Amino acid sequence: MSQFQPFEQDAVRLLVAPILGAATVDVILAEATFVSYEYTGVGYFLTVKHPSIPEPRIVASEPLVIGRAGNTEGGFIAFMSNGEMMLECYSAGTENVPENFREQTVLLDPT
Repeated sequence: MSQFQPFEQDAVRLLVAPILGAATVDVILAEATFVSYEYTGVGYFLTVKHPSIPEPRIVASEPLVIGRAGNTEGGFIAFMSNGEMMLECYSAGTENVPENFREQTVLLDPT
């Protein structure tokens, strides 16, 4: 069972597949284990671990991936190192990403 919501899976695919390859990303999404989740008040960090995640630090920030739910916009960046990946969702609009953003219908707009 994936630790990611469907829109988060899509964000990870867009950001990480160009670096690790689509097949590796699919394995990570299917098999990664939960490490932590932190809501910051303006976004959140979701961290998972999997042996296919590289040891050296890699920041996956392109393409620009924005998720929209109503008037709320959240941007996504993936940080990988030491077998862990942290997906950051940050406020990318005028409203802060709410704590329940992960439960909303979020549509991605990669640019």
